[in-house]
Amino acid sequence: MVIFLAMQKVEKILVIRFSSFGDIILTFPLIEALKNKFPESTLFFLTKKKYKSLLLKNPLIKQVIEFDQKEGHKNFSGFLKLIKNLKTYNFDLIIDLHSNLRSFFVRGLVNSKKKIKYNKRRFSRFSMVHFKFLRVKSKHTVDSYLDVLKKIKVEAGGRLPKFHLSEDDKVFALDFLKKNGLTDGDILVGMAPEAKWETKRWDKKNFLEVGKNLLEKRRLKILLVGGKDDRESLFWIGSELKGKNVIYALDLPFNKLAGIIKRCKVFITNDSGPMHLSSSLGVPTIAIFGPTHPKLGFPPLGLMDEVLTANEGCSPCSLHGERRCFRDKKYCMEKITFEKVAFVAEKILNSQKVVFIDRDGTLIEDKNFLSKLEEVSFISKSVDAIKIFKSLGYKVVAVSNQSGIGRGLVTFEDVEKVNQFISDELRRKNADVDGIYFCPHHPDERCDCRKPETGLIKKAKEEHNLNLGNAVIIGDKLSDILLGKRISAKTILVLSGYGEKELEKVKKFKKDSYEPDFVAKDLFDSALWVKENFSEIKLSL
Repeated sequence: MVIFLAMQKVEKILVIRFSSFGDIILTFPLIEALKNKFPESTLFFLTKKKYKSLLLKNPLIKQVIEFDQKEGHKNFSGFLKLIKNLKTYNFDLIIDLHSNLRSFFVRGLVNSKKKIKYNKRRFSRFSMVHFKFLRVKSKHTVDSYLDVLKKIKVEAGGRLPKFHLSEDDKVFALDFLKKNGLTDGDILVGMAPEAKWETKRWDKKNFLEVGKNLLEKRRLKILLVGGKDDRESLFWIGSELKGKNVIYALDLPFNKLAGIIKRCKVFITNDSGPMHLSSSLGVPTIAIFGPTHPKLGFPPLGLMDEVLTANEGCSPCSLHGERRCFRDKKYCMEKITFEKVAFVAEKILNSQKVVFIDRDGTLIEDKNFLSKLEEVSFISKSVDAIKIFKSLGYKVVAVSNQSGIGRGLVTFEDVEKVNQFISDELRRKNADVDGIYFCPHHPDERCDCRKPETGLIKKAKEEHNLNLGNAVIIGDKLSDILLGKRISAKTILVLSGYGEKELEKVKKFKKDSYEPDFVAKDLFDSALWVKENFSEIKLSL
């Protein structure tokens, strides 16, 4: 049946995830993988009414079917009404990402050619919570969701959730921030001090001290995020910060809130829904974990995200933070100091924007497994392009796949000598690059550093304190574009090297995940586009 479904046309897909805020965001990589595999399919998403705005503007989802447990689907007869409605769609595939009693009945009573569900890993999580078996192999919830797709022969692409902002939401955010006093050049730091369960809340005094610390060192504004029940604590923090540098984002629809958070340079939060939202927007997120633990499978996945935990022996004490602390103090929270959080925030704020460029076919002529220095030839005006990037304040890092090493056609030393020669030549021409990184593996090795995997980016980021939220990735192959999509960077496909052939693939497949932000003649043309569009910090999103 699995093979049959993988080969047949899938027209209608239902994804079920009733709640909660963060869990729904973590389904986004699965949705993207489904649409890449079945681009002509119509995708429906069943969730609770209160979470509808998380999905409403997602271009990959045709319709959000709401479960209204307070009104329309309040009791058993209301639930049967929902089932009756779902039966009219004639789904080809139902994917249950909730795996609870309610989703079990939906899955069982609604007809579909194929039905699959995800494994909650109840035993391993139970072992972590009740016996502190943190040596149990950890698996992120996103990966558990993506494992479901193996049952229908669908390969996952990236694993970083990506929130889709509509133009309306961008306009709303721009207007909201302007009305609240944010101007071009202002740095915005977001904070979400609340969480559903009290045990997961880092002391609001700590959030206040972090805000004071950051305000003493630089000109910025603090964005305080929360729901209608969080007003008291947010207004207390705001008043202690003297109010003038504070913007409140209270009780907003999720899609509207997303547009505002997108403008933040860093977002500080407890283990909560806003944590996943900010991370899915590509905003560097500092996540504070106490009674819960990252190994349970819920930490943010962004390459710029930082997860802080005290690793107390009694943590995790519950799966979601619902259990009251049995100790005299919440040591799992108290041992995370505001000085530590402020230090991490400062490091992120001091990180530098970066342009990642491919080597062969983008910076230099592609000579197929280049190994001789005399064959190195810079593409016309590529040196001038690097000078433009440097003048704009960008770090410039080259990242390339060098599978010739894995294929036995060139040696590791050959590639290093070529890279050193390139670096020396660029320095001699006053166009220094800050690093050259390469993957030496054969494609069949499925390593984590071969583009479009993110291993090279992670290494460069750590060694140079790069801000991936402002990253631009330029190359002549789809692997460069896919890599850029995975880290939410701006992507440019150059027509030098293999670029023209790769552009034909983009046109053929017509997939959002293949579509670059700009198609440039060459690296120099790319530099001019970046200069025109990203030379200054602006309120535009």
